[in-house]
Amino acid sequence: MADIASLETDLTECKSQMETVALSLEVDPDNVELNSLKTELEEYITVLQTQIAELKPTAPAKPAPKAGRVKNDGSPKPTEHPEEAPAVTTTPVSFSVNDMVLARWVSGDRGFYPAKINSITGSSTNPVYLVTFKSYSTVENLTAKDIRPISGTDSRKRKADGTPGSSTSSSPALPHPGVISAAADINPALATQARNEPNKPGDGLVRPAKMPRKVRANKELEEGKNKWKDFAAKTKGKGKGAFGKKESMFRTGEGVNARVGFTGSGQTMRKDPARTRHVYQQVEEDNY
Repeated sequence: MADIASLETDLTECKSQMETVALSLEVDPDNVELNSLKTELEEYITVLQTQIAELKPTAPAKPAPKAGRVKNDGSPKPTEHPEEAPAVTTTPVSFSVNDMVLARWVSGDRGFYPAKINSITGSSTNPVYLVTFKSYSTVENLTAKDIRPISGTDSRKRKADGTPGSSTSSSPALPHPGVISAAADINPALATQARNEPNKPGDGLVRPAKMPRKVRANKELEEGKNKWKDFAAKTKGKGKGAFGKKESMFRTGEGVNARVGFTGSGQTMRKDPARTRHVYQQVEEDNY
């Protein structure tokens, strides 16, 4: 019964934590961590309620009265030892590495939280589990009393009892017997014919007719070619001055006496002074 008392204590703590989380979610309903914690607490409360219901003693069935030995006088003699109800035995749950379980946080608030088993040491009768908590990344060494399965009807418990987890084995679904799957066989000649033939009224989807390409007549092409030849013959040999030479108002005249600037303005160009060599001569002065 001590185990039931501890489970009921854990259940009370979980319900208290659930109330606190619900109050926090009223303030911040979009908080991802609070929603995740609420889901974990709901699952854990369901597990605790299931385990408490399993561990509570059931009312023993009343034994059926059995007829005792008959005396010589014909009255039945009661049995000396009445039959006792058989004791209910629980099979211990076995865990393996990488299993997800509910582990007690011994170094914290001693509550149960989802964890993963990393390794198992110790003996078969008293194993020691090295677990890592899912939400907090905390590592703890726990014994079997601090480890619980996540679900009340866990598959590992069924394995320990020797009963199969499911009566029906999962088998791949067979294809429908009336459906035959095979690769598509396409005749290239028929496909080309279908593309070339016009659509019929009963074909369903109507494809638009191909637009014919517009080809210019040979006469128009010859006329354009002749016009280009005539233009090339007119401008042949004339070079850059074929279209006339434009007179610029800023151009300097070609004559010797041409003036710079606008036409008719300015002075006549000056001649350069003659360049002569200077000859130094020393003159002797008299009366000295």
